[in-house]
Amino acid sequence: MAKYDFETSVGFVVNSTAKGFQKALDAELRRRVRVTIYQWRVVVTLIQYPGLTQTEIAEKVGVEGSTLVPVIDKMENEGLLKRKQDSKDRRVNRIYLTPKADSLWNSMLQCAMQIRKVSAKGIPDEDLDTTIRTLKRISKNLADYLEPETVASVEKTG
Repeated sequence: MAKYDFETSVGFVVNSTAKGFQKALDAELRRRVRVTIYQWRVVVTLIQYPGLTQTEIAEKVGVEGSTLVPVIDKMENEGLLKRKQDSKDRRVNRIYLTPKADSLWNSMLQCAMQIRKVSAKGIPDEDLDTTIRTLKRISKNLADYLEPETVASVEKTG
């Protein structure tokens, strides 16, 4: 059997680092703002794209719709967001942040900046810039690699 050092592979390191970021940000958000990382993701998405449907938010956040339902319900119960019926299709609810969510935004942003500061400790800005450029290139390479599969699967089902 061929040997492979997973712990030094780019995919392993990126995945492990992402999990570390998520765990640290979740802890910071819970401690300082009393929101979860999933709630943070919803807020970030709705700041960029107000009035999305639940399905659209799930797609942008990268989770299944059923995973997002309890998060949205809890946020609505806590007064962080509001569902409004679509003016053109009564079966569709559009989701908007409330002033309460808006008032927490700066604190949430401070949490994210704190985690960024902690994670970048002792790393020169040039190294961080190189890392970001490299990761963006890897991401694009993977997207380009997967694109023919996406086109092929659409053609099969379409």
